[in-house]
Amino acid sequence: MNPMLTRLTGILESIDGNAATVVPEGMPGVAYEVLLPAYLADAWLGRGGGGGGGTGAMIGRRVEIHTLEYLEGQGQGASFVPRLLGFASRAEREFFDLLTSVKGLGPKRGLRVMAVEPGVIARAIAERNSRMLQTLPEIGPKLAESIVHELKSKCDAYIGLGISRGAPAPEPQAAAATEAKPSRKPAKAGNGRSSAEPRPVPPSAPAAPIRAAVDALVALGESPFDAERMVARAIDRWRSGGDDPPAELSVLITAAYAAR
Repeated sequence: MNPMLTRLTGILESIDGNAATVVPEGMPGVAYEVLLPAYLADAWLGRGGGGGGGTGAMIGRRVEIHTLEYLEGQGQGASFVPRLLGFASRAEREFFDLLTSVKGLGPKRGLRVMAVEPGVIARAIAERNSRMLQTLPEIGPKLAESIVHELKSKCDAYIGLGISRGAPAPEPQAAAATEAKPSRKPAKAGNGRSSAEPRPVPPSAPAAPIRAAVDALVALGESPFDAERMVARAIDRWRSGGDDPPAELSVLITAAYAAR
């Protein structure tokens, strides 16, 4: 069996649609095409949505992408083309694996479905909000109900994912230290483990104030979906300027309304 490429660190050269070109470290003259989830391509380009090429805050910067390889069938399965999918963290890659385990959600469709942060989708599934899922690309009523039915008890560990998606990769020493930490995967139903196993918070992300800010916005009348997106956009603005999100709840809420 050939070894699978699971992580790629290098310079983000360009993004066209959702296809990123990454020049790996120490390999001049070599570039990988990596297909990104729609929300991540948009975030790294600094765009609010839609396709096409462009430049953004992350172009030309060092990024770390957690990858997944698969073979895409061509000509009704007569031949196969290798594809490389990329995610901002191992946890987001795990969530994609979970999401695409639902019948009818293949890898390419799954990338388009992830038009918003994984944590927003995970919250909608956990709360059995099939109406929110139907606002995502290519999700109709039947598929939305299937997703909720199959995954409703498996998504708690992923709620909140995506807040740090615009952050550049850590320096090599920090990346090595991070990789050395054990990965804790969420349990699947029926395997004897808890489906709500705690998950590490992305570095420098103040998880409690962020969660409190989302809950406060919901209490003020925003939907959980809108509240998650507002806070995520506010976090993006700080990170794009090279700053960490503040810990003050009032500052987060004010910035979330400004980023609406």
